[in-house]
Amino acid sequence: MLDMIASKYKLSSLFWELASCFYDRDLNIEEIFCLPFSEVRNGSSIGRSSSPATHNTKIGLKQYSEISYTLKYREYKPKKNKWTIRQTGIYHRYDTVTCQSLFVLLSSTPSSKAHCEVEEMLHSQGLETNFEAFQLHRVPFTAYFAAWREYIAQEEGQFIPLSHCLFGDFIHEPLSVGYDSLSALTSLETRLLQIPTMLASATDTLDELCVLFETVLQTTESRKGIADMRNQRRRCVAYSKTASHLQQQVHMVSGLLTNTLLFRDQFVAKEQNKSLFQLNKSAVFLTTLGLLYLPSSFMATFFGMNFFIMDETKRTIVGTSMIWIYLVSSAALTVVTFLLYNWLLRRDNSTLNKLAPKEKPTLEWNNIKKIQKRLTFRNRKNDGLQESKA
Repeated sequence: MLDMIASKYKLSSLFWELASCFYDRDLNIEEIFCLPFSEVRNGSSIGRSSSPATHNTKIGLKQYSEISYTLKYREYKPKKNKWTIRQTGIYHRYDTVTCQSLFVLLSSTPSSKAHCEVEEMLHSQGLETNFEAFQLHRVPFTAYFAAWREYIAQEEGQFIPLSHCLFGDFIHEPLSVGYDSLSALTSLETRLLQIPTMLASATDTLDELCVLFETVLQTTESRKGIADMRNQRRRCVAYSKTASHLQQQVHMVSGLLTNTLLFRDQFVAKEQNKSLFQLNKSAVFLTTLGLLYLPSSFMATFFGMNFFIMDETKRTIVGTSMIWIYLVSSAALTVVTFLLYNWLLRRDNSTLNKLAPKEKPTLEWNNIKKIQKRLTFRNRKNDGLQESKA
């Protein structure tokens, strides 16, 4: 269908460039990319900057003019209870001689809010000669961009409880926030970083549309439309500043939480060092007692063996000649113990590590390993194809 429309009306490459922005995504590729405002007149492209210095550029009326751009915005999904990034694309071909327009509005979902408003506008106003197709450019901004305030407010609502919990904690007490809160703050900061980029693209598009309306249209309705677009631009700037301010706050609190967790770990380590110090003192005391009582214990054990008996008639201790068994056995056991210890040290505790219980990898880790193997196989396959082509 798109090919038939493009062939019949001899549309330029802007139309296909706009359609190329709508495709299925398995990953968040081009998540915040917006097709910039582009214009073609009589088949010749006109590059235009969005800086205020270019707003004084006069546009001469030609036979036709083509413009295209995309807009990114946040949309709430009630069924899944979450916000998602949506985009809408606009292509407009305007014949300055016959005042006829070809207007294409692309959306990610059928029966979108902008489509419904465009249909309502066309049914209510009709397609008379005084109908200005340039009014349709205002519809996506009025339909979608009001949700930015609600989205930023909801993100701020998630941030405030975390910041209050953090400011009310003490390092020497158990923390009410942890590494999961740090992960939530990092995710929130990432989402807030996307807002100024998408709103900056919309602001540039609004600037270009205002310049185009001022030069092409000279009616009362066009002046109202220009005023409305300038108000939309001011709202975009306000939303962007609010998101940037909130992102800076999240970044500051995230850094504070990181330092707090670090200091908490240091505090716990310090307390553990104190406990270890007390244990070391106890170990030194026990070692001292062992050194004090070990000689007497050894002597009592040695003379309490059956190798010695008491001769009551002569009142002397009589020893047996088999005492060499004890001496040789003790010396051999001591040598074997030291040799085994040196052997374990040379093997870098590998034998002890093998004897330790092993943890089975989780299902998620196995899935990650499988994905890595698949990606490695695909990269090798692609490299082989490129080498064969070369």
